[in-house]
Amino acid sequence: MFWGPEVLPVLVRLSPAPRTYAGPGTGLDPWWGMSRQAIFHTAEGFHVALAEGPRERRFWIEGKRLPGRGTPLRALIALNGDLDAQIAALRRFHDSVTNPAAPPDLTPYQTRMLMRTLQALDAHLDGASARETAEALFGAERVKADWYRDTPLRDQVRYLIRRGRQLMDGGYRDLLRRMTL
Repeated sequence: MFWGPEVLPVLVRLSPAPRTYAGPGTGLDPWWGMSRQAIFHTAEGFHVALAEGPRERRFWIEGKRLPGRGTPLRALIALNGDLDAQIAALRRFHDSVTNPAAPPDLTPYQTRMLMRTLQALDAHLDGASARETAEALFGAERVKADWYRDTPLRDQVRYLIRRGRQLMDGGYRDLLRRMTL
């Protein structure tokens, strides 16, 4: 899925630097170290998604033509948008380009929780009961042993469903903007 910068403020916006640009050389190459790419062209520019293994780098390049590798680029910040989110995204982007071994935005625990949240939401929207959802997420044996009134397992399943509904009702925008759970 490709989101435009007007919807996703954490999408780093780049533009070819003017020819008179006196900034640093071409040492910052956003394409460096990525083996897979998808480029979506629109009338306003290009949404670029690059990946290497589990790591992904997405950015927007304004312009009618995609600049060639080695073209100096400059970052664009919208002053009418969420400035803190844009600057944090630009820092993460810069770190991913200059230090490709940097840790991902989400920890393994956060990734697992987000995955379970989406699975719980999917089960809930499909009409599954909380117990059926728990069995799908944690296994029938664990549910059989721990599913009684006011247990941590039941509380966790209720939380996952509630959090999934929050994400579905627009909370995903906060997740994308701040990259936190």
